[in-house]
Parts: sequence; C-alpha cells; structure tokens
Amino acid sequence: MVKVLERHVEKAKHNLKGAPIVVAGGYGMGSKENFDMLFELAKELHGEVGASRAAIDAGFVADHDRQIGQTGLTVRPKVYIACGISGQIQHIAGMQDSGIIISVNNDPDAPINAIADYVINGNVEEVVPKLIKYYKANNK
Repeated sequence: MVKVLERHVEKAKHNLKGAPIVVAGGYGMGSKENFDMLFELAKELHGEVGASRAAIDAGFVADHDRQIGQTGLTVRPKVYIACGISGQIQHIAGMQDSGIIISVNNDPDAPINAIADYVINGNVEEVVPKLIKYYKANNK
C-alpha cells in the first residue's frame, strides 16, 4: 500500500513540441551569447528555441529539455530553422517530419542541407541578425 504525502506539479517552461515555429541551434552557433540571437529571432517569430545535443553539451543552452533529437524531443513544427546544425542522424531523427526546414550553415556540404527545403549558405553571426532585423521591420 502506498500513501501519497505530497504532489508537486511544475508548469512547463516552454512548449517546444507544440510550437508552430522552432528556431534551433547547434554547436556551429559558437557560444551562449550567439544563442541569445536565436531567442530573439524566436521571439519575433512567436516560436520556440531548440538545440542539438552538441550545443547542450557545450553549455550554449542550460535547459536540457530544449534538446531535439534521438536522445531529446521529437518536434514537428510547420517551420524548423536550423542554425549552425551539421545534421547528424541523431538530430535529424527528432525534426525530420517538420513542414518546412530552413538551414543556415556555412558548410554547403552539411548533412542537414540534404533534407532542408531552403538552404542559406552563410555564417550564422551574419545571417541571423539580418533575419531579426527583417522580421522586426515587417512584423507590425
């Protein structure tokens, strides 16, 4: 026989699984400070931020519940923006069913580009601020 002494339910911090737009970053983001750009972009797009395991392990994102992939969450947003993500099979397993996949990567041969609907070949430190600026100007 078991007696429940206390029940504690914590409200979810974010809704990554139910978000229509996910902006995800990988090790290619380079730093925790660069990840802040993704949070700003996601805010403009009314989306959520996810991360690859490599980015989590590097300490770029503190929330382990933002990890997307085989050992994290599986997401199916309408739009998935992958920034600095190489696209290892473990990560792709968690996001391959997304509606539209956009890859921002400086490596034109990155595996994620093979499944992406759109590829922006460039440095994330240059591309993401331009995306933020564009959406700020056009989301009125």
